[in-house]
Amino acid sequence: MTVNDGTSVAGPDVGDIDLAPIQGLPAAQQPDWPDPARVKAVRATLAGSDPLVRWDDVRQLGGLLARASEGELCVLMAGDCAEDPTESSVADVAPKAEMLDVLGDIMRVGAGRPVVKAGRLAGQFAKPRSQAYECVVGGSVPVYRGPMVNGPEPTHRARRADPGRMIGGYRAAREVLRSLDAIGRGADAAPLERVWTGHEALLLDYEAPLVRPTGDGGRYLASTHWPWIGERTRQADGAHVRLLARLENPVACKVGPRTTVTEVLRLCALLDPERSPGRLTLIARFGATEIDGLGALVRAVRSAGHPVLWMCDPMHGNTVQDRTGLKVRHLDAIMDEIRWFLSIVSDHGGRCAGLHVEASPLDIGECAGAGVTPVRGPRYRTLCDPRLNLMQAVAVAAHWQQRAVRQDERTAMPS
Repeated sequence: MTVNDGTSVAGPDVGDIDLAPIQGLPAAQQPDWPDPARVKAVRATLAGSDPLVRWDDVRQLGGLLARASEGELCVLMAGDCAEDPTESSVADVAPKAEMLDVLGDIMRVGAGRPVVKAGRLAGQFAKPRSQAYECVVGGSVPVYRGPMVNGPEPTHRARRADPGRMIGGYRAAREVLRSLDAIGRGADAAPLERVWTGHEALLLDYEAPLVRPTGDGGRYLASTHWPWIGERTRQADGAHVRLLARLENPVACKVGPRTTVTEVLRLCALLDPERSPGRLTLIARFGATEIDGLGALVRAVRSAGHPVLWMCDPMHGNTVQDRTGLKVRHLDAIMDEIRWFLSIVSDHGGRCAGLHVEASPLDIGECAGAGVTPVRGPRYRTLCDPRLNLMQAVAVAAHWQQRAVRQDERTAMPS
């Protein structure tokens, strides 16, 4: 069942395992599929498909993140806002791995610690949206929800939700993983040389059928090594949180300026009940002008004894529109948020784990700064939100330095 705000209710046909704990729970940001019978068939196909990632690898990543929670390692996650499923070959994937290497090396120098590198790869095909419809010439059309749901062209035909796209997303993710293997950055690579995969576990009709047994009585999400929950789907009583709470993967959850102490403690209790190092990462996406509110969350989580990793997403809270309506992110604001994040989390006893950014190795011009003024045209090619180009991403990564903000800067903190 789907209601007008894009929230549906998780039904009984979400996979071939027992998912009774999430049946009947509200599930925000789900597509309005026009053909329930076809959705059921797609779910069955996914449920019978091979796991995309292995449990042993997921467990290995969990061990690395546990080391990060002890301060031994830093973490970088970077990649496209929304992946293009057609960019899954070695020729497409290799430059993204090289970008992660460049940014990881810069972070390693700044932090003085090795860096775990994860890409927004092999599954970042669905996007949450603030509105269900968008205005176009002549009326309105359903909003674009990522290539696993509908097409970006602003027509009713393209924007019709197509469940068959989930099969295409699975195949593209499988090809990305094979490409990582082919360049020596996949399953056979050393843990700190490997490119791990992560994406927002948003589309429940895709994610739930890809839950698999661990072999020792548990379950893990086999669509990715490291799933996260977004700001729009982090409801404690919602299906997204309750699904990931049952899984053995390391998980992450985004929090922002509207997140209350009560909410964050409830999320920690559900997602990290055993207080296990490396299990839970909280990704702060506040915006440079509102990040002062982060301190209260860090204090509360620390007082509750949850050994969470704190990562900084300096992109989403700093998105604005220019006078033409084009989405833009300014490099100065991104850097400011990183600087305040490092100071605030450290001051309040949290673990500054790393960066989560949207970036591309391509010659794009989507974010403002470092000589770029975004305009509509061939260099603005994102499927959804603006990404850093490589030069901009290098400047951002260079801001990851484990140092306190100077006292004269502290007096100018946003409030």
